[in-house]
Amino acid sequence: MLPVLLFLACALGALTLPAQAFEAPKMLKAGEEPLGHLLNKRERLFPSPALYDLDGDGFKDLVIGDLFGNLTVSKGGKEGFGAETLLTAADGKPLKFNNW
Repeated sequence: MLPVLLFLACALGALTLPAQAFEAPKMLKAGEEPLGHLLNKRERLFPSPALYDLDGDGFKDLVIGDLFGNLTVSKGGKEGFGAETLLTAADGKPLKFNNW
């Protein structure tokens, strides 16, 4: 009896919920450049953004990692996010993490 009631509840819910509509995609920018412009587009798969205050200035910075282990950052400030740069280690080399 419970499976039948669950089925009916789901069916009624599907009939009463409005259809979802999405707007056209928008290009995300950091400064004047599109996000990911520092990397070859073939190397930027499944970008995963996170907000974190990297430098302790009180503004969230946009950190983006991707499937291939690339990391970029767009520093946050009063006017929004600045230009995207490669996230580097103390030795100045770009940070890169292997996904597998």
